[in-house]
Amino acid sequence: MDNISLDILILEDDELQRKSMYDMLNGWGHKAVGCESLADARKLLEEGSYDLMFVDMMLPDGNGLELIAESQSSSMCSRMVLITAFADIKTAVDAIRLGAYDYLPKPFDEAQLKKIVRNISDKIKLGNSVASLTKLMLAGNEDVWQLDNMIGTEALKKIFDVARKVATTSDSTVLILGESGTGKGMLAKAMHRLSKRSDKPFIDINCSAIPAQLIESEIFGYEKGAFTDAKNKKPGLLELADGGTVFLDEIGDMELNLQSKLLKVIEDREFRRLGGARLTSVDVRILAATSRDLKDLASKGKFREDLYYRLSVVPITMPPLREHISSVMPLGEFYLKKFSREMGRDITGFSKNAIGAMLAYSWPGNVRELKNVIERSVILASGTEIDVDELGICDVRARKVSEVPEAAHNSAADMQIRPMSLAECEKKLIKSVLD
Repeated sequence: MDNISLDILILEDDELQRKSMYDMLNGWGHKAVGCESLADARKLLEEGSYDLMFVDMMLPDGNGLELIAESQSSSMCSRMVLITAFADIKTAVDAIRLGAYDYLPKPFDEAQLKKIVRNISDKIKLGNSVASLTKLMLAGNEDVWQLDNMIGTEALKKIFDVARKVATTSDSTVLILGESGTGKGMLAKAMHRLSKRSDKPFIDINCSAIPAQLIESEIFGYEKGAFTDAKNKKPGLLELADGGTVFLDEIGDMELNLQSKLLKVIEDREFRRLGGARLTSVDVRILAATSRDLKDLASKGKFREDLYYRLSVVPITMPPLREHISSVMPLGEFYLKKFSREMGRDITGFSKNAIGAMLAYSWPGNVRELKNVIERSVILASGTEIDVDELGICDVRARKVSEVPEAAHNSAADMQIRPMSLAECEKKLIKSVLD
């Protein structure tokens, strides 16, 4: 992928270091500007926009981490890289947690700098390509609907309409329901980007991924001395999200003792840090998601009933892909174009048998599985079309052709479709790789 020219701001008080970076970046075709203090950087950021900013840690008028933290609650440059001679894991973690894109210890060589700039250049170019592909897809198919970067067919239009209305007109708490892989996280991000909080942080907290003994301190923070290793106070993710949106994924896995603290945040916009005595106020919107039946959990005493009702002010259910099979091909074509472009492959579409198999498959992993299948198929494809063998979808629960919705079935008429056994699928995949 060819790099694009970036507007880059260098905040570095060491004149030799700043000039060296300036010369390298401009020599690679970028437009670099340098400054030596936080005050100068803030002024430049007010006057113009930058694709990337390198921020030194120790500065004459403060710490570079301050600027990184500010960037998450303002319209400053969204991609900041901390550069510092004080290289340690804690500093790196703090920088990333505050919103830094990357971390570059001094002294660094030309290859390290080039790698970071190239990665950001590729990410920006890829984002532009995906946006263009989405517009192209929508222009070519009147049955495809869009919510931010999400696409779907008529089956999702009502959901998209509700999500857009809630995101743009209120701060109500939303509970997103659905099986794993249906796009609950993507919907939450889309709602944040469409809301009045879009220029503030979006903090994604997976309640099932963080160990039970750590989740309270991660979400609510802690005071100095709250436990053995608490040598300094630390703000939690709720405070870092102030003014923005907190997305609580898999909320059904949150322990009961934390649910009462979360309820207070929703109702009163305040909480206590772990080991703290005073209340901390916070202004956040709560979006939650789960693949579990919270009402059933509440009836069994495993989830607070009052929290369930406070979360589900606006419930939105994302349907499994098997219930809107007409979305398979628009989504498949979108991901095919995306991955083909990323990998430099000239793949134009799917064979008739591949289309038939995709429409007959039950997609137990939903949209996430579809995306992964297309990515793998683009890697394995031996021609300009994806064939059924390259899809590698082996499902004993595959639909009969007669069960495929008529709108989807028409696009795969007269095709011979049969489910493959796992052994047969493995054999065909191995053969395609060897070929």
